[in-house]
Formats: sequence, C-alpha cells, structure tokens
Amino acid sequence: MTANGRRVFVLGGGVAGLAAAFGLARRSLAVHVLESRGWLGGRAFSSPDKERGEALDNGPHVMLGCYRAMRDLLRELGTEGEFQQDRSLTLAYRTAGAVTMRLSLSRLPVPLAMPWALLRLPVPFADRMRAFRGMLATLRRAPAEWTLGDWLRRRGQAGMPDEMLWRPLCRAIMNVEPEEAAAEDFLCTLREAFAGSAAKGAFWLPRRPWRELVGDPALPALQRAGVTVRTGARVAAFEPRDGRIAALVLGDGERIELGRDDAVVSALPWFALAALWPGAAPPFATLRSSPIVTAYCEQSPTARPLPDDGPVVALVGGDPFHFLIRRPGDDRRRFALLAGGNRSFDGQTVATIAQRARRQLELWWPGVDLGDVSVRVRKEQHATFIAGCGSGAVRPAPGRLSGGPGNLWVCGDWTATGLPATLEGAARSAAAMLAAFT
Repeated sequence: MTANGRRVFVLGGGVAGLAAAFGLARRSLAVHVLESRGWLGGRAFSSPDKERGEALDNGPHVMLGCYRAMRDLLRELGTEGEFQQDRSLTLAYRTAGAVTMRLSLSRLPVPLAMPWALLRLPVPFADRMRAFRGMLATLRRAPAEWTLGDWLRRRGQAGMPDEMLWRPLCRAIMNVEPEEAAAEDFLCTLREAFAGSAAKGAFWLPRRPWRELVGDPALPALQRAGVTVRTGARVAAFEPRDGRIAALVLGDGERIELGRDDAVVSALPWFALAALWPGAAPPFATLRSSPIVTAYCEQSPTARPLPDDGPVVALVGGDPFHFLIRRPGDDRRRFALLAGGNRSFDGQTVATIAQRARRQLELWWPGVDLGDVSVRVRKEQHATFIAGCGSGAVRPAPGRLSGGPGNLWVCGDWTATGLPATLEGAARSAAAMLAAFT
C-alpha cells in the first residue's frame, strides 16, 4: 500500500532500474516499472538455445567481492547464495602453445598479498620488479588526459607487465583496450577492488544463468514489494510541458498522463534516453559503446576435455578472444570464450565468428580433440559505454539532470558513479539517485 498518491515511473528493468524500484517502494510510493523487452534484468540476461538445450547468457558476467551494492540487490532477489564466492583472487594465464601460469593471492589483505604474488610469477626477475613498481604507481592519480596506454608507457610497463597484468585487467574492467580507456577510471576501480581484504578482490562466479539470478526472481520480488511491472512497454516519447514531463507515450500509442507530483526515473542506457530527450541532444549522447562477443563451446562427450586451468583464464595476446570462462559445476567440456571491445567482429557472420573461435582453440590448446566442438555465438553490440578520456565530463551525476525536465531523475552504469560500466556501477547509481530523490 502507498502512503500517498504520488506515482514514480521507472523506465527500464535492468540492474539500475530494479535497485531503484525497490528503494522507491520502501518509501511507500506507487512505483511502476516500464520495461521495453519481454523480461527483466537488462543486459544481465540469458536466452534459450535450442541446440544446447539451455539458456545462454548474453555475456558471462563475473562479479568481485567488493560489489556491495550489487550484492544488496541479489539479497533482495534471494539469489546472493547462487555464486561461487572465492576467498582470494586467482587468475590463470595461457599463451599460444599451452604455456600457463597463475597469479594467486593469499588471504592476507590485497596490498600485502599482491607484491608476493607478483614476485612469484615464473617470468624474468626484471619483469616482475617492473610489474611491482607499476602496482605501487596505481596508488597515485593519473592526469585526466592520459589513457591507460599512456600510463603504461610512462610507468615503464611495456612487455610482460602490460601483456600479463594490465591488459587483461583493462579488458575485464573497462571492456576496451588500454589505448581507449581513461587511466584514472581504471586506476580508481583497481584501487577499490585491491585496497582492502582478500575477499574484496576475489571473483564471484555465477552457478546459474543470469536470467535465473536477476530477471526471473525480480518479477515476484517486485510484486511482493508492491511494485507494478509492465514488460513489452517501450517508452517512445516524452511529452514536455512547463519544464517537466507531462506524459509518457508508449510504442503502441498509449499515453500515460503524469500528475504534478508524479516523477520519472530513467534507468535506460544513455543512447535510449538521448533518443527521448526533448530539444537538442544532451551532452551524454556523445558517449560511445563497446561490444562483448561470446563463443559458447562444447566438446563432444567422448572428447578429452580442455585442461582445467581455473574458472577464469586470461588468454595472453589472445586474438580475437581474450578470456576463457567456465561456470562452476559445469562439465569441463563446456566453456565460453569472451572478447571485450573487439571491433574485428563487426559485420562478421556467426559462422565466421565460430570458425575464428575454433582456430584460436587449436592454437592455444594444441593436441586437444576439438574436431567436432560446437560453438554458439552471442553478440551484445552495446554491452558497455566506453569510459575514455573526456567521458567523465559528459557523465551526469545520478539524480535530477541539470537543465532537464524537473520531474526526471536518472541512474545507470553510464552516470558518474566513479566506476566504469559494471553491474556494481549500475546498482550504485540507483543508490546515489535514491539519496538525492525528493
């Protein structure tokens, strides 16, 4: 039951929209979630695959222990326990020709454990020392105009430190190459993950498809909280009047009239909100997106499985794929190859991408029976925004937009959360919006 007649329409049922809806409902407001697609969860979703007979994620999202706001949302949904929650960070590396090594941190706080882990890597001592000095340099801020590529050059990190440490971390955190990523955004995220306990910097790996962790449990949880949910409800236009949004126009022509006290919370991606913006395009419309392409691979039941290097394996110098990821508990013959921000896939057919995946498997795992491996491809063209140099100037703070309609509030991973595009950034943006909401 609502304490008053004030309505809030949350546009978008992704992570930010769900976190916002729960928070608004706790204030006894009449909350309505409008989601354009037929399911909730936003970009953390899965779709059925008839050949595999299971749901495949649009990308194998991996969390870290420091994702406190995202964990709050999962707790609200009752699925926080559906993750393998590592106690410290372990990341395996594999190069073409099957050379492997592992970065393993102890359970000491990361600032104490990381130096020893770096110094134990089986690489030349001079390279280990350069990586160690680079890790110390992350404690200092970087100029706003530096890309991470600039930072790597100026901090003497070319060669092994770049290829083994920084480039894989940049791809995982920023979803682009270091030459496109803002150095300070990367370093800020790294400091948050690696500045505390071992568990804060450790992987949280989902045991089930993301749709089962977010989208499916969200609907009954929202309904229990008193939130009205409409899927297949695409907002096609705002009707502005007197400096506010007077009505929402849906794709089927339906108009939702807004009262003087009603509010709109946009949890849409930046490009979707920009398309609805009344008047000239807002500054955030200049943000660019980066894709994620995933090749879900399955060997035949009689094949010798790939070696189990761990659930997350960085493919050093990997081209076109950068990581191999396994879901905890899955058959070892099932795994995913992940490419973040690789534009070489643009315009390529699914068959071509699958063939490139098979070719890379043959190079990285020579001698393994891959003759009849099946490959299913998922492409997410707008997986993340690019947190590049200058992007901070156009990312608005979560909350009411300066110069925007007076009853419009925004949240989303693309807003100024202090993080790049992550599940945690999306959840934190909702918390920041709620703190400012009146």
